Amino acid sequence: MGAFRTAAAAVGVAVLLWLMLDSGLVNPERAAPLVSLSLGGLGVLFGVGAWAMTVGGRRERAPLLLGLAIGVGGYAVLRVLPF
Repeated sequence: MGAFRTAAAAVGVAVLLWLMLDSGLVNPERAAPLVSLSLGGLGVLFGVGAWAMTVGGRRERAPLLLGLAIGVGGYAVLRVLPF
């Protein structure tokens, strides 16, 4: 169940970020490349939050935060790569 929640959160966040920042459906211009730095920092914060929830005994919250970290951080890395 935790792996499904993590994957669902990661995919959902990545799709929403693509839709809002890079698809051209919401805004005709792509977001500036500098946005990737902010997304990467946010991904790190979500990852630290997932670790803290695991260590602090609130394991039921860790899959959501881990999914957010993977979705945001992964999307930040993909924005930097030249496609």
